[in-house]
Amino acid sequence: MDKVSVSKGILKQMGQRFGIIGESQGTMTAVGRMLQVAPTDLTVLITGETGTGKDVFAHAIHDLSPRKKYPFISVNCGAIPETLLESELFGAEKGAYTGSTEQRKGFFEAANRGTLFLDEIGEMPIGTQVKLLRVLENGEFSRLGSADTQRVDVRVIAATNRDLLYEVRQGRFRQDLYFRLNSINIHLPPLRQHTEDVAPLVDHFARRAAERNNFDYQGIDDAALNTLINMPWQGNIRELRNVVETMVTLEHGARITSELLAPYLPSVEPIIADNSRALVRVMDVQQPAADADLAMLYKTLLQLANDVTEMKTVLRHLLSMTFDQTSQSTVNGQQSAVNSQQSTVNSIEQVDSIDEDLNLMRIEKLAIEMALRRTQGSRREAAKILGISERTLYRKIDDYGLQ
Repeated sequence: MDKVSVSKGILKQMGQRFGIIGESQGTMTAVGRMLQVAPTDLTVLITGETGTGKDVFAHAIHDLSPRKKYPFISVNCGAIPETLLESELFGAEKGAYTGSTEQRKGFFEAANRGTLFLDEIGEMPIGTQVKLLRVLENGEFSRLGSADTQRVDVRVIAATNRDLLYEVRQGRFRQDLYFRLNSINIHLPPLRQHTEDVAPLVDHFARRAAERNNFDYQGIDDAALNTLINMPWQGNIRELRNVVETMVTLEHGARITSELLAPYLPSVEPIIADNSRALVRVMDVQQPAADADLAMLYKTLLQLANDVTEMKTVLRHLLSMTFDQTSQSTVNGQQSAVNSQQSTVNSIEQVDSIDEDLNLMRIEKLAIEMALRRTQGSRREAAKILGISERTLYRKIDDYGLQ
């Protein structure tokens, strides 16, 4: 699709109406694509890291479309258990499942003639993907527990922070659905790739917070602004907004200086995940200082192509640390520590056998094993360290046959 030239006047309108702020090339490209597709009924896939504003663009597409007078319903596919997602989307007949005491409509029926926003679509189970494809193709579906066909007129906008093509290759996302969704793609770049938008975003969020609280916003000095521009903003625009709005509210709109700003910034600089196809990602995770070596490992994992030798060195170092940490427990006669030591030795041997081709799945398995070992088997804590959801970690543990 050809790019659309977007004037500063249009960008200003987008900011006033929808809160889409910025004049960078990445922002202009995304807004231009949005303006092209909004008046149509085409299915749209919005991609980008967490916090880049995918939901804001979805709302804007709906409000700029002929469907704006009809419902806009947002569904987070990753927040609904797999066993319930299908019935939530397509509805269910009485008795279709335990606890189903009456017929109920799903989100598709509720959004008839309007727009259904499927956020985190990469989390959708394969079985539900089949029914979604059918709706996209011909507008037909069946409620759970019913053989009758329902018809709806719904526009679907989907969003994900995953690399769906990689998910297709791994067998976790249907190829036909991927091609159906990806015909129109709006990509929202991470904030660190369009830092020229930080200044207008700060001004927008600060003035909005001050107005909400009846303050007079006194502005920001150059040093403080440069600090914000140079932050990695792992949580992207959402993280920046939270920092600015909290600071302006608690400081009653006072002029932002470096001294005033400092207490509101993250105490530990986050790790940046530039490789969108990395298997283990550190999105939305801040590493504690005690996990510096582990953090180094994950940072290296995200730069696999750069230096295989460094990867092997870091892996071996961390595994050796784990061996040392379990030695004391072995002296005390704990069998679990002995088992842990043996497991560590086996892992070191696996690292030494990694060749220059670097099997990513093998590296990911090792990373998960080390995270579990570091947290004494706590899957919740391991998922936090790896920067993935517990649900994803459980699936990967099953995929790799880990205990």
